[in-house]
Amino acid sequence: MKLVRTLAILTLTVTLSALLFLTLICGWLFEFFLYREPEVNPYSLLVVGVDAMIEGTRRADAIMIALINHKDRRIMISSVPRDLLLQNSKINATYARSGISGLEQTLSKLLDINFNGVVVVDYAAFKYLGDELGPVEIHIKEPMKYVDSVQKLYIDFQPGVYLMRGDELLAYIRYRKGPMGDLSRIERQKEVLMKLVENARHTTFQKLLSMFKDLQKNVDLKVSTGELVYLFSKLRKGFSVDFVSFPYMINEQGDVVLDEKKLAAYKQTLKEMKTQAQKETFRIVLINAGPDKTRVFLERHVVLWNRVSLQPSLIVWEDVGLSFRDDVVFVLDKNTQEALKGLLKSVYPEKTFTFTSLDEPSTLKNYFELIDKLSKNRIYVKFPIDAFVVVR
Repeated sequence: MKLVRTLAILTLTVTLSALLFLTLICGWLFEFFLYREPEVNPYSLLVVGVDAMIEGTRRADAIMIALINHKDRRIMISSVPRDLLLQNSKINATYARSGISGLEQTLSKLLDINFNGVVVVDYAAFKYLGDELGPVEIHIKEPMKYVDSVQKLYIDFQPGVYLMRGDELLAYIRYRKGPMGDLSRIERQKEVLMKLVENARHTTFQKLLSMFKDLQKNVDLKVSTGELVYLFSKLRKGFSVDFVSFPYMINEQGDVVLDEKKLAAYKQTLKEMKTQAQKETFRIVLINAGPDKTRVFLERHVVLWNRVSLQPSLIVWEDVGLSFRDDVVFVLDKNTQEALKGLLKSVYPEKTFTFTSLDEPSTLKNYFELIDKLSKNRIYVKFPIDAFVVVR
């Protein structure tokens, strides 16, 4: 659940783009020798982000499973908690002890999955991507300060709007010392990922080829070049991305452990890649209108939404000056209203929501007040949105 969300798709995009550019330059001869359709679909990748070398040891800071359906142009991503305890040892220590092969074998046995390729990236690779594909506009809502001289990590951001590149972006997505720790870190990495991917889509093949050459010293690719060329040829017109929650839970001792009850369903989801086909994706902004204006609200609602393997596009947990007596849903897309009712019933079975549509004049005043309050608190919603869900 770490840096890998960002590194994975960006590294994949740059690598595949560069190889396709070679195909265009060298013509049919290059294509004949290197262009090869994978024998499997979906194509499974293990992507590992490693931290800095400390006293001769390097651990996995981020572990991710990426499944690529090259026929339907869909990518499914699932992050494995780096602190997951397996047989009294954290899974990120497996990389330090047994290398990438040991980590690959551990996950293959646990999840009944055979990986078709492995990608290992380090912080230098992400920093480079941030410099080349930035800047990225980031809105920081509360102070972020942390110092780790051993890892040469210095973070000091005050609330405001930033245009970030390599070093700053790396610090932003590595920060994990807030009350929510990795939960908020995951959301930051997802935010940066989508913005950098959008920038990468507008980058020329020539630049991607140059970036690929520079990245080679910081990226270990155990993937067939011909298959990468083929994959990019299928994905270059666009693709959808699903994030699937890994089945974990926090035990009484505060350790991250495997949720055995959800493991079978999770493995079936990976095997069949049915999440996108079976579930409608909603663009929801969740707003806190209750008395608890702390990150405890965020943590509690992230857990609730994990029950349906979906997360809102944005969770506004802080106090923005809104006052609501009831749980309300502002529906912007009326076609989604019935489906939203079923979804919210699954997430909040004890709540009764009032659904309002913007074509009702009485609703407009409250809606515009909501947007105004968010803007004044430097919270800028990225439209289109299906609904604003206000919970007490």
